[in-house]
Amino acid sequence: MKQWRRKHLRLLFFRLHAHAPTIWVAMPKHLVILDAETAPRTHSTASSMKKIICIAAFIFSSIAFANTPSSREPVSSIIVMPWDINQDANLLKNIKKNGFSHVTFYLNWSDIENQKNQYQFSHYYKYLDAIVNSGLSLIMVLDMGGRSYLDENGKKIPDASTVPAWVYKDHPDSVMKNFSGEYQWQLDFTDDFIQKKSTEFTEKTVLHFSNRYPGKILGFSVGLQEEHEIKYGQTGYQWRDYKKSTQNDFSKKYGTPQPVINYNNNIHLGPQKIEPLLYIHKEYRENRLRDATCLYSKAIRKNGALAMGYFAETFTSHDAIYATGVVEKLADCIDIAVIDFNFYDGYKLVPDTDVLPTLANYMGSLGYKQIMVGAYAEVWERQKKTHELIPVINRTITQALSQSNVIGFEVGGFQRQATAGQSATIDTEKLSAIAIKPANDSPKLEKRRAKIGILGSATNFYVWHGERSAGRNTHRDALFAAYKILNSQPELDVHLIGEKNLLQDDPIIQSLDAILVPHQTALPQSIKSKLATYWKNGGALVQDMRLGEFDENGKPTADWMNDVFGISKIKWKNKGGVFLINGEVLRLKPSRSLYTSYASITPRQGYKLLATDILQPENGIMVRGERTLVFGFMPQLIEDPTKDAWRKIFVQEIMNVVPQRANSVQVK
Repeated sequence: MKQWRRKHLRLLFFRLHAHAPTIWVAMPKHLVILDAETAPRTHSTASSMKKIICIAAFIFSSIAFANTPSSREPVSSIIVMPWDINQDANLLKNIKKNGFSHVTFYLNWSDIENQKNQYQFSHYYKYLDAIVNSGLSLIMVLDMGGRSYLDENGKKIPDASTVPAWVYKDHPDSVMKNFSGEYQWQLDFTDDFIQKKSTEFTEKTVLHFSNRYPGKILGFSVGLQEEHEIKYGQTGYQWRDYKKSTQNDFSKKYGTPQPVINYNNNIHLGPQKIEPLLYIHKEYRENRLRDATCLYSKAIRKNGALAMGYFAETFTSHDAIYATGVVEKLADCIDIAVIDFNFYDGYKLVPDTDVLPTLANYMGSLGYKQIMVGAYAEVWERQKKTHELIPVINRTITQALSQSNVIGFEVGGFQRQATAGQSATIDTEKLSAIAIKPANDSPKLEKRRAKIGILGSATNFYVWHGERSAGRNTHRDALFAAYKILNSQPELDVHLIGEKNLLQDDPIIQSLDAILVPHQTALPQSIKSKLATYWKNGGALVQDMRLGEFDENGKPTADWMNDVFGISKIKWKNKGGVFLINGEVLRLKPSRSLYTSYASITPRQGYKLLATDILQPENGIMVRGERTLVFGFMPQLIEDPTKDAWRKIFVQEIMNVVPQRANSVQVK
């Protein structure tokens, strides 16, 4: 009973801090700094129990009030650095005036523990006091990732980082190496000494600032590497971590040397280099990231604060380098997850409003209860195009906020470039153009919407690292386009799911009427088995060309789950074709967006050919079975004048294969 009280009191603190920060401010200071683990030791048992009961009652009533529609304003934060405040005396007033509720501020380990075991926090008081006194709350980033160090005027200091210099000097082997054997700024978060010292930094910093600014801090974010997202860093195409201790650990666990992966895989070239250890390496790196993040999260939570984590855009060409699939393993360790996007794919500017809403949906499917979206303009600012990006930011955040788990947003990268190696303050004119208007709640529907899952496989994107077929990542395009098209249908309730949901038999899987697998060409057999089991248990399965044709290490399997989908033979066609669909003739033309044209499918007995090749009527590009549908092409990526007709067919045929139970009447 005692453990139950402690656990649930902490949960109450977390919920109140996240949803009703203004109510926290009104509370007595001793309540804010009270820790559920230590409180029973600082008062008599009877007195403590009485106070806990009173506190719990007050918190419950506060939560009820905080969840009323009138009080659920989204968290709105902007990244502010010390030089921003130094260079603009009116900056904080303007931030508040423009409707922001929070400031995201970085706390550098190198500032706080400049000398070993000597912690100094006063360096930050003038900035944080000014922020709080301006009526703004805080998000604190614990920066121990090795970002380049800029002084209080925004000037870059050579050979300095946000990690204390004494760490590099006294413990040179405690940092990571890339596979070329070069030292990196990023610390090795599996090193015993680094774990001990960085955890001390985390605990002391969280405790100190929680006490100094009670009720004003939404959460503390784990900053593992230069960009503060929970991933490995990257220098060029140099994967981390390949230091000697890591290689020894890998060899001890798996009985083989750690692989070095330094090549691109492009689907349009056909079978690529097979890496037998690719999947093992993926799991190894993700698990190391997970363990480190959960260690720091525990240190943050120890003092009653919320643990935050930033996650990079996933399902991209660079996922394998970064190990971004770790996002599927951290829902239990992160209280508030921030999914971010800088509108850049590593090659060109991408003014895409759909990335953040799509990935926020994915985060919700993975089990993150509180999600923020981050929209950053630094790449556009360097090219002096931020004014073109701002309307995109406004639209993408507005879309994301319509999701129930999304509690707010963060923007950043609005600092002007002063001179080479120096940053100037935030452009307040551009800041004033950020105008977010959350959409009203959707009207209730009289019929239950069909609930469809779209599988985004981290394994697929790991196998196809560096993918740029036809100058783009076809896997990513097919996934995001499928989500966008289906999510725009009012009769569909769409969820972007991950491998985790299938492997762990997540309840969300049992709630789905259908699962679409959009061009996830490389899948582990375990995932294919889970999909087959889902189908056997009454769910519908849909794929659009090449489901799991390669295994998790890139080895061809020559299997699109042919038994389930009724595929007898497949023949690739690189030119266009003409097809008969429901009495209508449609032409499928080659396109730059497609690395190949289509696969001509011969169905098995008992399966229906829906789109018949006029010249070869025994073959076609769409086959339907009992709760199965396979496309031999990607209708969601067609860009010629026939695209609307193909997308209409895409939606309608998916709806046709959904089990009838999805049409039962129910008020949403």
